[in-house]
Amino acid sequence: MEHLRRPLAVCRTVLKNRIVVPPISDFGVVSPDGLVTGRHLGRYTAFAEGGAGLIILEACSVLRMREKRDTLCLEEDICIEGLSRLAQAIHAHGAASLVQIMLTGLAAMGRASIADIPAAEFLHCRQAFVSAAIRCRKAGFDGIELHAAHGMYLDEVVETSTRHDGYGGCFENRVRLLVELVQAIKAACGAGFIVAVRFGNSNDSELVNTALAIEQAGADLLDVSSGMEAYSVPPSDFRFDRKIYAAPLVKRHTHLPVICVGGIFTGAQGEEILSSGYADLIAVGRGHLSDPAWARKVLAGETPNPCLRCKRCLWYQDGRRCPAAAIYHPPGATRTPRS
Repeated sequence: MEHLRRPLAVCRTVLKNRIVVPPISDFGVVSPDGLVTGRHLGRYTAFAEGGAGLIILEACSVLRMREKRDTLCLEEDICIEGLSRLAQAIHAHGAASLVQIMLTGLAAMGRASIADIPAAEFLHCRQAFVSAAIRCRKAGFDGIELHAAHGMYLDEVVETSTRHDGYGGCFENRVRLLVELVQAIKAACGAGFIVAVRFGNSNDSELVNTALAIEQAGADLLDVSSGMEAYSVPPSDFRFDRKIYAAPLVKRHTHLPVICVGGIFTGAQGEEILSSGYADLIAVGRGHLSDPAWARKVLAGETPNPCLRCKRCLWYQDGRRCPAAAIYHPPGATRTPRS
């Protein structure tokens, strides 16, 4: 695993290897107050002990909104204490740590389109991202990741905005908010604070141009995933997931390190992806859900507890229902039944 075990410097932080635990929300956690629980601490401690070089905390909302699931919330300073415990637990095992920050988007905001958001509310949302990043820095994290993929709010702005105030219409206007957030967070949190962006776009040209805009704004890391729609089908001789097919499209045009994600289950797959130059880091989601020690075992030449690839992943109902999971659950943890 020569490529997987290589360290990588990102901003002023050195990742001990090229394996990433991507943002994975536990749909079984019930935390109506939006604060860190013992179960969060147990999960991320297990991931850190498991040997990954970078752990990206699950998507955290920068504003409190009505969600279909319980979401960690970064709107007020009360969140800092719990976040600090998570950052300390992750760092104790030599992993770097980012927090993915986001707004779910129009569905949670009660708006039909980005253009329907009043100017004052739009600017309030922009400032909320910066304030959330500052709280993550105070909590001791190495940086944040802006979630501009999967149809979330920032993705909706980039791909769909028709606003007439400089934030909609042509591509340069639609990507303006993302660019300003990168710049503002860097200014507020310091040059050594990592700013990553997870993004995607079914339009290859806009995908690449988004990456270039992010780089020019001063970001440190690109996390390539999917946007509001799926990517086109890659060539028949491409051996990996279509999201991974998007990563080298970006990598060919940028100087920033690129994370790829999608259907990586074995160390051999990860090694081939990196040795082929498709990306600089691999994000392994289901593998770490099935075995938090996935990274350590792969680098040691051992076989991790395999994901069973259930037709409907049970993690999305409750993480403890995953039949392959070996995740630590704190004694006394409780769960409110869900319908």
